[in-house]
Amino acid sequence: MPSSADRHLSKLFILEASELSKQVNPMNPILLKSKKVVGTEGYILGEMNDLQVDFNLWQATAFCIVLSNEAAAELDLKKPFLRRIMVCLPTKLIAAVGDVITLKEPIRNLKDIAEKEMQVKSVKVEGKRVVSPNGFLVGEVEGLDVNFNDWQVNGLQVALTDEAASELGFSRPFTSKVVVIVPSKAIGAVENFVTLDEGMENLKALVECIRSCQMQK
Repeated sequence: MPSSADRHLSKLFILEASELSKQVNPMNPILLKSKKVVGTEGYILGEMNDLQVDFNLWQATAFCIVLSNEAAAELDLKKPFLRRIMVCLPTKLIAAVGDVITLKEPIRNLKDIAEKEMQVKSVKVEGKRVVSPNGFLVGEVEGLDVNFNDWQVNGLQVALTDEAASELGFSRPFTSKVVVIVPSKAIGAVENFVTLDEGMENLKALVECIRSCQMQK
């Protein structure tokens, strides 16, 4: 069980749900990582690690947490040697996302769910290469564009290759990559590679640039 000091510190992370709801915006899961996850009683469950996505529905179905040692003990989960425990829980358990992620349940109510979900493996999409229908390398996935209201995944955030950036009309930055959101409707499959349904000639009108967006003159 967390000490009284831990409980006090944990409660400092709690924000009113009404205030958190004002901050709900589409966000790259990279920005979610390492956020504290807090139960209704104010205990810190652990830190956000990743999202699980059903790419048939383009829906974030679960979130994965690296448990704190205190939470693992509270849930009676045996800690592996030299490793921390990670569990994946349904996104429907999330009450709000802000400076911290608050849950709808106290930690003690999560025991049965955590035991069932403990062996679930998260499939990472970050780092996958994105290719056009004709095999042209477009770029590499940096994250997801997610709406926290309904956990719908609107698309993938893709760091373009220099060639793809030029093809889409962007100037090549010297020290960074052009990053765009490729909408889910333009994506054919997410497997070892992410394959697009749209060629480069059509992609220009579909993508939304979010970083290093200077256009060619």
